[in-house]
Amino acid sequence: MVKQTLTWRRDPSGERCMIVTLPGHSAPHTLLSQLARFLHANPLPGVRDIVPAAHSLGIHYQPEVLWRIDNSLSPYSQLVNRLDAILSRFSPQETEQGRERVIPVCYQGEYAPDLINIAQHCGISPEEVVSRHQQKVVDVLMLGFLPGHPYLGALDAIFTLPRRATPRLSVAKGSIGIANQMGVIYPLTSPGGWNLIGRTPLTLFSSERQPACLLQAGDRVRFRAIDEAEFKALEDMPYVA
Repeated sequence: MVKQTLTWRRDPSGERCMIVTLPGHSAPHTLLSQLARFLHANPLPGVRDIVPAAHSLGIHYQPEVLWRIDNSLSPYSQLVNRLDAILSRFSPQETEQGRERVIPVCYQGEYAPDLINIAQHCGISPEEVVSRHQQKVVDVLMLGFLPGHPYLGALDAIFTLPRRATPRLSVAKGSIGIANQMGVIYPLTSPGGWNLIGRTPLTLFSSERQPACLLQAGDRVRFRAIDEAEFKALEDMPYVA
């Protein structure tokens, strides 16, 4: 256990949310994910949701619950006091890592419509693009845009190409996009402007599954190449989160 000296910043965001940040920290998402897990294990009164992001942590709370506990102090001040007490007991571990998830990816044909363009932009062969995309384990920085939609980083430094100049009106569920050394996986068919390097047959979001999201902020992702036959065999199979 490594004790770190951390300077937390707390700011209100409306009347029902507090934003927690770590100013100046080089990799805040790792500590914010750890803090989110710690807060889930040590719940605060009135808090109904904890949402980690790449650079901040949202704590959503119910002011009416805190008013009932102490009407002499504002709900926000009560939450600050309780959070400070929690932070005094929080000891992040530099070596702690989230769950590792292996995501199968088909990099062939219609599943990878931008693979050739990606290779040309990066100045390498399509085969090397696929190889480099699999070599590095990347962090799930946050979920957003769509339910269960992960933002992944940082990818191999060669993947610095920008998003597409013209977004697609429809991107297939499971498509894996890259841009600016970051990655995403589309959990549902939707519009999108990322460069599509492949597609996974896994279901990233299902309201019938608990938890509904396959990936969570703080997880780590490793990609594994599969062919079209394996893609079709795995497609829509149950996957326990």
